[in-house]
Amino acid sequence: MYLSPDGIQPVEFGVDWACRLGTLRYLRFTGLPVVHVSPVEWQLDPQTIRQAAHDRRYIEIPPPDPSVLSFQYAPTAFPGAPFQGYPSAGPAPSQARRLAKKISGKDRVWISLRDFKLSREHVAEIASQARMTVVAEVADTSDRIMLLARPGSPPPGSEIAKPRFRPGSAGFFTAGIVTTMALAIAGCAVGALTEHIWLTIVSAVLGLPLLLTSVYWMRMAPKSVRAGWLASRFNGSRSVQFHPDVFGFTSDLAAQIAASHGYFYTAWARKPNGHPMEMVFVRGDGESTEGTSTTDRTSENGDVRRS
Repeated sequence: MYLSPDGIQPVEFGVDWACRLGTLRYLRFTGLPVVHVSPVEWQLDPQTIRQAAHDRRYIEIPPPDPSVLSFQYAPTAFPGAPFQGYPSAGPAPSQARRLAKKISGKDRVWISLRDFKLSREHVAEIASQARMTVVAEVADTSDRIMLLARPGSPPPGSEIAKPRFRPGSAGFFTAGIVTTMALAIAGCAVGALTEHIWLTIVSAVLGLPLLLTSVYWMRMAPKSVRAGWLASRFNGSRSVQFHPDVFGFTSDLAAQIAASHGYFYTAWARKPNGHPMEMVFVRGDGESTEGTSTTDRTSENGDVRRS
């Protein structure tokens, strides 16, 4: 229920709480074999921590210290395993060439395993040959998407860029819808005011399909491209909001991409009638998270660490 518009919205407990929960959920329960969490240091109640661990496919194990909760990664203990790609003895030559062409000359690029019909190991291998490494990886049952980058490239979320008018941006999306509606209305109006009744009919018949296309056209692009468009929304602004369906992603994949850029889910924005409209993400390095550094609050090697 964490990402559901019907459940309790994290922001109801404060933005700081929502960012701490998002950090724990997506940046600590990342597939490490064992994770130790101190409820006191994270300022989260044990049940919330247990639920976050469960959602990320961790089972609770006896802790080495009574002050912490301990969890072990056990993906096979849960139904619906995350998508792992297309295992094979070796990558298909055509797909390998396609991926090599995709990453050639780029400093950073998102790659969907469903797009390229490759395993994550083969993507990492081909990336290594191009002197790129995997710097982020998000996955659910629908897909696994990997961010490849060259050495020296800034980490995701470290760059602050001005919003630009380009595919995937809020302005581009709004402009497409408004332009389509304006053309359809203009066509109907001209047809009604003149003897060209055919123009009214054509505008009415084509208006709705064109409007739907203007809303969902981004879903026609390859998922790797859409991942880059979505990631570009996290450009350093304090908050970002969008509906994941526009990009063709599940809420969980969208939240993982956001977290890889330092943004965390807080709530669903709603219309006056209460209908959920867009997911709202807040950057986790502002004043709301001051004093809640997450360094050393979990363990990668099984040792209990304290701040």
